[in-house]
Amino acid sequence: MSPVTRKWKELLEMVETRVADKAEVTAVKQIADALRGELGFHAIQAFCESVDRGELIVAVENGSICGFVRFHHRRDRITTIYEIATTSGMRRRGIGRRLMNAVYGDCQRTGSRLLRLSCPVELSANKFYEDVGMRRRLRHSVAGKNRPLYSWESIVTHKRPLDFVASMTVSTNDLSQLIRLWEAEAFGRPFDACIVTPLFADPGAMQSIRYMHDSWGVKTCFDSGGFFVQQGKIKYEELFARLLKFYLANDWADGYVLPDYVPTSRESPAEVSERVHVTATEGVKFYKRLPADLRERAVGVLQGRTHEHLALCFRAFSECGIARIGFGSFDTGGVNAEINLVTESSLKRLAFVRELMFRHHRLADTPMPHLHLFGVSAPGIVKTFPDYCATSFDSSGWIRTAGLGNVYLPFQSRRNVTYGSTSLVNGRGLSATAFYAECERTSHSCVFCENFARLQNDRLARIWHNAIVFREMTATIREGASNLAYGRELPA
Repeated sequence: MSPVTRKWKELLEMVETRVADKAEVTAVKQIADALRGELGFHAIQAFCESVDRGELIVAVENGSICGFVRFHHRRDRITTIYEIATTSGMRRRGIGRRLMNAVYGDCQRTGSRLLRLSCPVELSANKFYEDVGMRRRLRHSVAGKNRPLYSWESIVTHKRPLDFVASMTVSTNDLSQLIRLWEAEAFGRPFDACIVTPLFADPGAMQSIRYMHDSWGVKTCFDSGGFFVQQGKIKYEELFARLLKFYLANDWADGYVLPDYVPTSRESPAEVSERVHVTATEGVKFYKRLPADLRERAVGVLQGRTHEHLALCFRAFSECGIARIGFGSFDTGGVNAEINLVTESSLKRLAFVRELMFRHHRLADTPMPHLHLFGVSAPGIVKTFPDYCATSFDSSGWIRTAGLGNVYLPFQSRRNVTYGSTSLVNGRGLSATAFYAECERTSHSCVFCENFARLQNDRLARIWHNAIVFREMTATIREGASNLAYGRELPA
């Protein structure tokens, strides 16, 4: 860190941003009045109304207000900034950028998708809006006024392309049969990436995965096996040593998950904190033992049950330059706490991770890290992942649910086609007529479901059908992210 960067960081650490209260309106109005030439006149009542809505944020240093931003969240999920300003003695210290970050954070909290403001064309503030990543769209004038304005906007949600990573929890025999079936009846590749836990996979399965990597071009990520530590099948210290040895001997993968000590919903707060601390500190030690080329492909795992836990892991990994992180902090269920649950509390943790990524991106002026979601399966929730800035997720559901006689359709819950078990376990049953009606409605078509009788009786066909459904869902999401990136969904 350069001396200048260090000084700025120290200065910013002295400044707090928070929602203003009524007692602070007078101080805010004084700053606004001192800048009336730039901001225009605004009645004190306007500031009071913004306080009532929680839409006035102040920057405070040593108890004194040194800046503010006033804004409004509209019902159409567009947020408008009315004014942003700092006192004259506090300029060029990054406080304006911190106020903008606070607004972005509040936009994320409320679900706003777009941030907008207008600025007179002659003001130097236009350079600031460009520097913080906003896009200038229009030059216009307000009716009855001669002062031309620039319109600025910034996408808040930053929806990014989403990749499906197939979890390869499959036996050697099944994987060999699946490869033969795909090469006999399909073309291309069934998915772009897969994830496997090499320390706990059959040697034959690893050979098949290497074949998919080399022949089909499927990107392969090595998972750490933290789940098996969670299940008590291996101690963390042994996992650390064996995993490092394996990674150093196998440099062909596209991703290397750092060892994590996975807490479950059964541990006490003290036990969870200990596991989180081990995940962060030992994960960094592991990372530093990797050669440079493998470090570039390392994935640090965020674990924990509180915001402090997640921030600890995020800070540890971001400070050593890890650009790929994974979220494993879901609540857990099942007999052995082996099933990740997408609960309200886990989504709140995920939203906090999104906030951490935005904050780091804007304060450190670095690219947003890639965010992978570990062990989620239900297609119905996949469409929400881009809202949390996720770039990939893995699932074993495409295989597991097929064994229970179930199939997926894009963004739909599992449906049973074999009628071999109760709907309570396997989901509502589908007749051939209903299935093909759903296929038409969701625009799904694949070689493995052309014959409904085959889909009912052939587990391998159901597996490949489900894999194709996941590929179709992520393709739809990628197209949506592309449209948003190029402004085709932005209002005029």
